[in-house]
Amino acid sequence: MSRLHRRGGYTLLELMIVVAIIGVLAAIAVPSYISYLQRSRTAEAVTFLGEIRQRQESYRAEFGQYCSVSAPSGSAIDSGGWNPTTLPLNGAKAAWTPGGNWSQLGANPDGMVRFQYRTTAGPPGTTPGIAGFTGTDFWFVAQGQADLDGDGTRVVFEIYSPSTQMFVSDQSYNALHQGWE
Repeated sequence: MSRLHRRGGYTLLELMIVVAIIGVLAAIAVPSYISYLQRSRTAEAVTFLGEIRQRQESYRAEFGQYCSVSAPSGSAIDSGGWNPTTLPLNGAKAAWTPGGNWSQLGANPDGMVRFQYRTTAGPPGTTPGIAGFTGTDFWFVAQGQADLDGDGTRVVFEIYSPSTQMFVSDQSYNALHQGWE
């Protein structure tokens, strides 16, 4: 009476199938997770730019004009004035430096930030050099920029006084998704 005695365990084929299934799942899950992570990091810019808009409108209601935080009235919006002064890379956070006209505007984030921010304002007769501004009224532009994945390409979120929409562009101000809200 000879019986084949089989040992308990898995065959090499069964283990290879399990490894292949795990590999396929990882190939699908990792890019989805990275995309989710980048989208969640942009929530900071959406929230803080919304606060800047509210503070600018309150400032105008009280003082009759918008508050220029980052540059003198009527200057070009590409003149600098970012806070924090260094661009955080790869989703890292940097310390916010309160002071100056940011304190006057009353807009401050809740802690460290992943984006740099600036807001510029001007009187009638001046424009920030953006299409759609007629120069017939007071205006403001607020921007937040970041390099969330460390690839050297910045994403820029922008709001403007004459519009209720938020615009998303790359560092060259080429629209990534106009009308994004």
